[in-house]
Amino acid sequence: MGSMEEEHTCPMCRDLFGRAQPFPCGHSFCTACAQEAWSQSGKRRFVCPQCLEEQGLVVCDCCPEDDSDEVQAAVKTCLRCEVSLCEQHLQPHLQRPAYSTHLLVEPLMDVTRRRCPTHQEVFRYYCTDDREYICQDCILEGRHARHQVKGVRKVEEEYKVKLQSLFKKAEEKVKQGENMLQEHQNACRTVIEDSSVSDVSQVLQMGSALQTRVGRLVSAVINITEQERQQAMDRVQEDRSRVREDLNQTESIHRFLGSLLDERDPFLLIWAYQTENSQMMADLNSPLFTPPQPSMDKKRVLENVENKYREFIADTLRCLIELKRDLLSSPLTLDKNSAHPLLNISEDLHSVMRVKQRLPVPEHPDRFDHWSQVVSCQIFSSGTHYWELEVEGFWDIAVTYHSIGRKAKEGTAFGCNKISWSLTQQHDRKLAAWHNRKKTQLSVKMSGNHLAVALDYNSGSITFSEVGSASTLLPLHNFSTSFTQPVCLGFGLYKPELNSRVTVLKKI
Repeated sequence: MGSMEEEHTCPMCRDLFGRAQPFPCGHSFCTACAQEAWSQSGKRRFVCPQCLEEQGLVVCDCCPEDDSDEVQAAVKTCLRCEVSLCEQHLQPHLQRPAYSTHLLVEPLMDVTRRRCPTHQEVFRYYCTDDREYICQDCILEGRHARHQVKGVRKVEEEYKVKLQSLFKKAEEKVKQGENMLQEHQNACRTVIEDSSVSDVSQVLQMGSALQTRVGRLVSAVINITEQERQQAMDRVQEDRSRVREDLNQTESIHRFLGSLLDERDPFLLIWAYQTENSQMMADLNSPLFTPPQPSMDKKRVLENVENKYREFIADTLRCLIELKRDLLSSPLTLDKNSAHPLLNISEDLHSVMRVKQRLPVPEHPDRFDHWSQVVSCQIFSSGTHYWELEVEGFWDIAVTYHSIGRKAKEGTAFGCNKISWSLTQQHDRKLAAWHNRKKTQLSVKMSGNHLAVALDYNSGSITFSEVGSASTLLPLHNFSTSFTQPVCLGFGLYKPELNSRVTVLKKI
């Protein structure tokens, strides 16, 4: 066991590995280390990282051994002749038909590395069943009789064809990845810059709106105080008028009494006194009107001011809530390639309508072919998002994994599987929540056609609400789950006679 473990231990990373194809020198490595060593070799010839046997200079075996001549480096080694050849002495092997079957490889210092250790014959064949190099005697002995055996050069040609195909595929994938990375970088830059500019603009608009509201509040409080002051002045004026009336009446009596005292005719005096006596006595005995101390009704002023402040606070909160929704609102467009042929997508990709006749759309692997459904282009795997929709008719609004099936009836309808959560309004305007084929009938109905969807991916929360008057949110249903895949928004539309449609409302 110890020997087997040592044999299957990578000499570079010291990790155990399974069966591996050894290098021609006999050493074996785990796949990861072999690939890393091969990648680091670059354009140079690859050599075994352990023995490094191929790194020395291989000289030509056919050049004369004369100290006066410069040593010629070999460019190929012939495994049939078992000699290394420089460019000049290699020409016969390249030109004469007699040498066409000879196997030429990169220059080797030790040809014995390419010999069969059992028969001492050069490896010319490869057994694909045992994944090992073999010589002609190995074949004759019969151990590989029923195995698929090919010449080394033939295997090389076949593998090069396969490698060329894989190389092109890897090259295309690299280009695709680079393009995707560039597009993602550009999109991120655009989204972040546009979002930043939009957010600042919205905050500035909110600040301007709040300043306007503060100005209105100050004006309202000043008007309330001025109105109360004017009312207090009017009350004082009324009291002054009553005092003036009483004073005028008393002055009239005073003048009348003075004229009687000056009267010389006793008969006229007696008649006048007796005629006015009762009324005059009543007027004199009645007290003068005493006006109250001038004051302002502070309680009513404070009540009015408090009401104005409450209106201001409610206005401010509403403004902040709208700002929050605007900042959380994520761009949303519909994926035409996913739309069922009975769904008509608008040019701006923000609206979808159920139609009666199938549209002439091309086949696409992402297209729903049974249920009249469509999903958004955008995919979300983190963060908090908010959308407002205008809905009409028989509709189904869902948050779904982007990996939902598209090509069958079973398990592809929103809410009828474990990977989608939906809210449905039927033809009678009754609402129901769906998940994993479980239907939850809701007791409420929407009074309008304005729906809000809030998604918190990290906490696994999905909230459907109706947008009421003054932009208030009236919760309809909430799902709590734990997301394990990226999600997107999905719309399902039925009953074209109900004018079923959904429109994504764009925030300004």
